[in-house]
Amino acid sequence: MSPVVPVLSPHAPPARTARLALGAMVSLYFFSFFLRASVPGTIFNELQIDLALTAAQVTGLSSAFFYVYAPMQFVAGVCADRFGGVRTLLSGALVMTIGAAWFPQSDSVVACYASRALTGFGASFLYLSIVKEIDVLFGPIRFPTVLGTVLGFGYAGGIAAMLPFERVVALTGWRWALRGAAIALAVVWVVAFIVLSRIGPKSGSPVRLSWKPLWRVFVHGPSRPLFLVGLINYPAYFVMQAGIGKKFLQDHVGLSSASGALFTTIMMGISASMMLSAGPLLRLTRHRRKPHLYVASSLILIASSLLLAGVLMRARGVWFLFCYAMLATSTASAPAGNALMKELHGREVVGAAIAVFNGMAYIGVALLTQVIGLVLDGFSSAARISDRAVEYPPAAYATIFAILSCLSVVSLTATHFIRETHGYEPRA
Repeated sequence: MSPVVPVLSPHAPPARTARLALGAMVSLYFFSFFLRASVPGTIFNELQIDLALTAAQVTGLSSAFFYVYAPMQFVAGVCADRFGGVRTLLSGALVMTIGAAWFPQSDSVVACYASRALTGFGASFLYLSIVKEIDVLFGPIRFPTVLGTVLGFGYAGGIAAMLPFERVVALTGWRWALRGAAIALAVVWVVAFIVLSRIGPKSGSPVRLSWKPLWRVFVHGPSRPLFLVGLINYPAYFVMQAGIGKKFLQDHVGLSSASGALFTTIMMGISASMMLSAGPLLRLTRHRRKPHLYVASSLILIASSLLLAGVLMRARGVWFLFCYAMLATSTASAPAGNALMKELHGREVVGAAIAVFNGMAYIGVALLTQVIGLVLDGFSSAARISDRAVEYPPAAYATIFAILSCLSVVSLTATHFIRETHGYEPRA
């Protein structure tokens, strides 16, 4: 029997060149994840006190990012096909750098929102541009492994946005901490520009921007229950991870800023490990997708219900850490959801299908984050205000967790109506 030879792209560069290009790209992706996860979650209190913001205005900083980031997922892939992943990656990263540098200089609500929106616009191009280029660099055989490395670097940025970032903020203040991050990002961008301009892959084709694939995905009936699941599951996790998770622990449990950040760091670490184990988990279910979505929706329902019970019972911190771990574990279903989306539509619109699924998740993040801010403001008359924080009453958080519980019931119900594909795409 002859040995199996890996199939590489005909345009694949030498291995050393490919590794250098990959290093440059994932370094930028690290900062993309850091910027989406660090604000407002880790510095909620600092932003609210220093800028004299309401809770809705603070959570709106996350919404401003994702209201731009989400719809841009629909066009970023097409732009990468048309202009090449390297061009869209570097252009998006440059815009992201400008937004990241602008935000810590901002003093008005308008400037804060505009800088976060600009950051989200730039960041929206990075992931799909990298996906485009690693296919050229490494070929289809090594694609899943390399993509796992990319995601690992992304989650490393998310972990850095938790306790490490909180410790830097405690030493320097949030403005200087974010200025330092922006300076580091600018340096990385310059290095990436030099590396990718000289040795980076050149790809691109005369593809016209068309909305037809997106329309086909939106009107496809079997996808609608999956849209609903995507609109709920990831947002339910992310609003606790990078929204109010740390603040809740400080307000209700009485944890210090560092201890609260440690909880969310553990949460991010669990989520990263779940993403890396998604492939083996899919094989355990013989490539059935729905069991993973059932488990995810059930975990979110149980975790939300236990969070609500914990507020009512005045539970200790370890109770809430367990709930946070359950929410993080639910993210293991993300690859199954993406695979289902691809298999329900077929290869000819796979890019549009995955872009829509991811876009729906981030739209859900923006909407749910905004709702949570409004709920907190609804209880502002009962809040305790000091020179360091605005502490909201237990009733505010009980309301939020009740909302999450209800949404998870909707997600669990929608999962029942999703068609199982067993890993097969529809026949042409």
